[in-house]
Amino acid sequence: LVVAIVVGLKTAPRIFGIVDQMRVRGILLVVAFAFALLLAALAAAVGSAPIIGAFAAGIILSGTNQFDAIEERIKPVADVFTPIFFLSIGAAVDLSLLNPLIPENLPVLTIGLILFGIAVVGKLASGWAAPRTKFNRVAVGVGMAPRGEVGLVFASIGRNIGVLSPEVFNAVMLMVIGTTFAAPPLLKLAFARWGRTDPAESTAEPEVGPT
Repeated sequence: LVVAIVVGLKTAPRIFGIVDQMRVRGILLVVAFAFALLLAALAAAVGSAPIIGAFAAGIILSGTNQFDAIEERIKPVADVFTPIFFLSIGAAVDLSLLNPLIPENLPVLTIGLILFGIAVVGKLASGWAAPRTKFNRVAVGVGMAPRGEVGLVFASIGRNIGVLSPEVFNAVMLMVIGTTFAAPPLLKLAFARWGRTDPAESTAEPEVGPT
């Protein structure tokens, strides 16, 4: 990963500069998409998750002068593939395991709630590692709490290779769904309570300037 990023940041700007000068319709998007797929395939070839390679590709592309154009042109492609991704993950969830009226499902629901609590508390704690500036560190922690697409990807990989049982997979899905839906109202609450300032500083005495 480190080698890919270091080498890519040095070579990609020149390569994509040449591609951009070709003035061929759609070639910039096609080359960028192929580049992300290539690094994803290389990551898979060395035994890592393809998303790691795609992540490296995103970092490398962000260092090019064409990044804004690539980002704008990739949005329609994402609009096509994103729903397919979420549908494929959602189809793997056994909804019967989420029924609290079935006693056998209580362990799954309990583990899901424990994971949700760990996810939120852990990110809130990490938010307090932010410098004591004007940042609202509670909002920083809450904003990092959602697991979203990355959590779904790794949970799906674990299920496919047999590391996660259906019960544990469903518990992880509960955590992902819970943190995703809980973050917006909690962010709104954090900003309403402390604004954009650090909560530790919001109760400090105001400075009195010269009159």
